[in-house]
Amino acid sequence: MSGIAPHAFHVAVSEIEFDEDKRQLEITHRIFLDDLEQGLSAWSGQAIDILNPADPANLDMLIGKYLSEKTSYHINGKLATANYLGSEKEDAVMYCYQVIKGVKKVKSINVSNKVLMEIFEDQSNVMHITNASETKSLKLNESEPNGQVNFQ
Repeated sequence: MSGIAPHAFHVAVSEIEFDEDKRQLEITHRIFLDDLEQGLSAWSGQAIDILNPADPANLDMLIGKYLSEKTSYHINGKLATANYLGSEKEDAVMYCYQVIKGVKKVKSINVSNKVLMEIFEDQSNVMHITNASETKSLKLNESEPNGQVNFQ
C-alpha cells in the first residue's frame, strides 16, 4: 500500500438520491482509499498508487470501469445505466460519483453492489436510498450482494 494506514473493518457507504427536477438518480460512493487501492490493483492486475497516481486520468478511468462492472441498478424493474462522473479524495476516503439520467419516477430500486467483495470476505456495502423525504437503507455483503427498496 502507498502509505495509507490500514483499518480493521471493510465497509463502503453509498448514497442514491432521486432529483425529481433533474429527473436523475445521483449516486455517491465513499470507499476507503486503502481498500480501493487493493481492489483496483487486484481487479486490473496493475500496481495502483491512489495517493500519488502516475497518471491521474488513467486512475479515474479505472475507477469508473470498476464501478460499472461491480454495480448495477434496476429502476422500476428496468436495467438502468449509471454513468461515471469522476472522483475525489478527502482524508482517507475516495468519493466516487455516478448518475442515472432520464428517471421520471422511482417506485423501486434494485441494487447490486459487489465493490471489493472479491478481495474482502467481510466487506459490507451500505446503501442509503432517498426518494423525496423518504430514505431507506440496505446492507449488502458477499452472501447477499443485491437488495431492493420500494417507495409509494
